Amino acid sequence: MDIVSFLQEKGEITYIDLIEPLREGTAEVLLASEAGVLIRINGNTLCCALFEERALPAFVEHLVVSNDSICVHDGPLIGYLKEKGLVYHLGCIQAVYTSKEKCMLSAQLTIQRLGLEDLAIVLEHYKHADREYITDRVASGCMRKAVVDGRLAAFIGRHAEGTIGMLQVLPDFRRRHIGEELEKAYVNLLLDEGRVPYCHVDTHNAASLALQKKLGMSFSQEIVHWFN
Repeated sequence: MDIVSFLQEKGEITYIDLIEPLREGTAEVLLASEAGVLIRINGNTLCCALFEERALPAFVEHLVVSNDSICVHDGPLIGYLKEKGLVYHLGCIQAVYTSKEKCMLSAQLTIQRLGLEDLAIVLEHYKHADREYITDRVASGCMRKAVVDGRLAAFIGRHAEGTIGMLQVLPDFRRRHIGEELEKAYVNLLLDEGRVPYCHVDTHNAASLALQKKLGMSFSQEIVHWFN
């Protein structure tokens, strides 16, 4: 079974969070059939889509005992995992940059690799993950920063499972479109690396959804749900 082709036929935008790790070789396939696909990304995130309810027991066997972060597409697994006591985190819309054309940068920003010398600033301003995870993301070399007048103005990175994220603009630099320009620069970086840029946006985050639309992202028609 060609899993990538199978998922592309189902909908590349909807299942990009499964497709892209498989393309990149960062995913371990745990279950794959026409009934559903379950992968482990970079050894610490489970991502799955269940298409036929008959496969529910096999998926549950992997998910309910896992301490990993879990990303689940819409379907019967959501209610079952909640009933089993897994901690529900949030629902997200997938936004995918489908064009091969680079974003046009309108502001003159200095974009640099963010390093461990910047870790204290990142820890101070990014509150959605623990210190160990943030340190790992910085050490991985995937993060970038916008520098204005010699100061770190904003930062962005790529989560361990492959989504663009961690975008933060420091208070002194807000309302200057720096976050927008930094994300566009990061999209261009991923295009240069031959990757498909995509992110998960909290369904309640209207500002971020508006930004992704402005950047030309396409949105999935179903929600992905994060547990643990």
